[in-house]
Amino acid sequence: MGVTLRGPVALLFPGQGVQRPGMGWSLHERYAAARRVFLRAEEVLRMPVRRLCFDGPAEELNRTENLQPCVMTVCWAAYEIWRESYGMEPVRGVAGQSVGALTALAAAGAVTWETALLLVKERGRIMAEASRTQPGGMLAIVGLDEQRVEAIRQEASRLGQLYLANRNADVQFVLSGEVPAVEEAERLAVAAGARRALILTVPLPAHSPLMEAASSALRAVLDRLPIEMPEFPILANATGQAIGTLNDLRQELGNHLLRPVDWARTMVSLKGMQVTTVVELGPGRVLASLAAKHIPGVDTWNAEELFVEFA
Repeated sequence: MGVTLRGPVALLFPGQGVQRPGMGWSLHERYAAARRVFLRAEEVLRMPVRRLCFDGPAEELNRTENLQPCVMTVCWAAYEIWRESYGMEPVRGVAGQSVGALTALAAAGAVTWETALLLVKERGRIMAEASRTQPGGMLAIVGLDEQRVEAIRQEASRLGQLYLANRNADVQFVLSGEVPAVEEAERLAVAAGARRALILTVPLPAHSPLMEAASSALRAVLDRLPIEMPEFPILANATGQAIGTLNDLRQELGNHLLRPVDWARTMVSLKGMQVTTVVELGPGRVLASLAAKHIPGVDTWNAEELFVEFA
């Protein structure tokens, strides 16, 4: 490849929200490894993955049951290019945000990629069903500290259940809950001077106790799934720490629709592991940008930069 990276390296896999028509196209056009992944994904999923990823339309791609396996396919295409180009020797650990955790699971060798892909498809189906039986919403708040966000959450909870779903940084959070409470929290966040308060295009209260029925359905699938100990550390969404045992791994996977994602702690763990380069394998560079803010001096790359622009 055209870039020499400083090790140790962490590989990060994004989740729902990074999807856009056109994602993965340049990787598919440039690399045979990516083309093999897209073809295999269509065989396994029996979905028009390339059309959805490359052409959309956005309304169809954004359906939960479509976007989750499509995002994972793009991430895995980038991972296969990484593996062929750089190998796994410099990798100190992996982490994935929300559904990206299942891509990380496969990257660390705990399950096969095809198994993880089918699991993601089932996760998307379960969550799509949950959006009909337990509708809700999610609100991103940027520019307020945790104490102020918690005060907003408590005040908005007068109108419905509302929970902290994501802690991405010291001033970047996501709340999740019933729609009236989410809308009230948006109003309160704007009034409090948030730099950004945006209701996400996610029609359900992910990473909250309101997802109990969906979580139970997903656990039933996971209970039948053969899972091995990962070949190198996977950082848990719930704690940000490396998962130490197979039982802990199953607990993390079985509860991750219910628990908040503490991505800020994940970045603290990567700093403690002395990671010097972070590579986000997937569409966009949301996670790479968060790493740059959390880890002084770290080099950050996304797939398009590393494999297309600087190849």
